[in-house]
Amino acid sequence: MVTLLKFRPRQRAIPADADSPLAVRGLTVAYGQEPVLQSVDFVAPEADLVAVVGPNGAGKSTFIKAVLGLQPRLAGEVSCFGRPVERQRALIGYVPQRSSVDWDFPASALDVVTMGLYGKIGWCRPVRARHRAEAREFLAQVGMADFAARQIGQLSGGQQQRVFLARALAQDARLYLMDEPFAGVDAATERAIVDVLRTLKSRGRTVLCVHHDLQTAPDYFEHLLLLSGRVVAAGPMATHFTTAALAEAYGVGVSLIGPAAVRAG
Repeated sequence: MVTLLKFRPRQRAIPADADSPLAVRGLTVAYGQEPVLQSVDFVAPEADLVAVVGPNGAGKSTFIKAVLGLQPRLAGEVSCFGRPVERQRALIGYVPQRSSVDWDFPASALDVVTMGLYGKIGWCRPVRARHRAEAREFLAQVGMADFAARQIGQLSGGQQQRVFLARALAQDARLYLMDEPFAGVDAATERAIVDVLRTLKSRGRTVLCVHHDLQTAPDYFEHLLLLSGRVVAAGPMATHFTTAALAEAYGVGVSLIGPAAVRAG
């Protein structure tokens, strides 16, 4: 009989950086008796775009949810700018998978973006005209100003994703966690997402983004977290996005999965 003790993480020293936007130590997550992530250590760089990459079932979305506390951790610690992540939620912006959102909720695109301002407005305080005007500006930044009054369920998938990106901009967080923002969007929305990511980086923000397209990962991101139930590779994209690492993670020859930009090794 399998016991949870089997999944106790190994104790390993990793850099202790009090200024790091995100430091994960020994993160272990299991669904029932099945381990999903084991002994994950990762320190995110400041003001960088990080691609969280790996095969299906590698634990990418689980990693994001466990960092946020949306998925229970079997073991491990997560800190944000030197403090437990639970105390730093105001510094974190989250863009969930579209499939996890209730699109029948009676809210307009403008309502959703305005929710990103609640940290500034204060909970249970009235939303003023100036707040809605600010929310409209964020919608305009992602090309959605003309859809401000549209109920979110009436928007296309790409438009819905843009609305959530506008909400993330409105939050003005220091660390952003995005779960598959490029999934199922059109080319125009993909360009809009890339523009938002680069805008956030230019403002000194750090973004961790679950991403599936190996062809575009080196173009869109500068840092890599490659998972396959554990950390296979982590570091600058230029040196860690290699054929050897991808083959180890995906279990197939890189010729079946790999982009031309992948380094040999």
